[in-house]
Amino acid sequence: MRSLNGNEWTNYIYDLHQHITEQEKKMEALEKRLLKLENDFQERNTNTIEKIEYNFDQLKIEHLDGTLHIGISPNDLANIEDFNVHQNPLQKKEPPLKQKLISELSGYIHENGPSLIQDFSAKYNHPIDDDFQLMMIQDIEKQLPGRISLYEQEALKDSTITNDQQSKQYISDQIKHEIHQSLLNYIQTNRRKGEDQ
Repeated sequence: MRSLNGNEWTNYIYDLHQHITEQEKKMEALEKRLLKLENDFQERNTNTIEKIEYNFDQLKIEHLDGTLHIGISPNDLANIEDFNVHQNPLQKKEPPLKQKLISELSGYIHENGPSLIQDFSAKYNHPIDDDFQLMMIQDIEKQLPGRISLYEQEALKDSTITNDQQSKQYISDQIKHEIHQSLLNYIQTNRRKGEDQ
């Protein structure tokens, strides 16, 4: 290996210094970028949900803490003075058809609700955690007796429904459709809200 003279050493050291300076600038840029990514990540994880509101025809969740109104529009809410009037702490005996429907629809919600929510949230890229999913399912389940009563009245008015089996099928189909449509609308609506923010 040949030795370098004084001028060559100066050039070599200058080139080395330039290279080190360039590397330092790249490292600073990468550190800034990493810091920005970390801050962005923390901001996303610290977002709080103040209010989740459903704005569609069949299902309304008023608060994240657990009120799910199936089939009531915001306009209908203004006409209702107190939902708690119809909720008795004593368990009253329901007619056999209603008991059967409550049992079947409750099973349907617990069996199909989680997969419906997961499918819709995946399709519309709006993740829903397990706790909120469970709360939604419980809220829907709590309102089954009221929804069944509503559709029982509709079935009585429908002249094409002539027996209990047809009535049961009609009520079951209507409520399943409501559940499906409401969950779909909720995911779509909240996905759009997330995009607007």
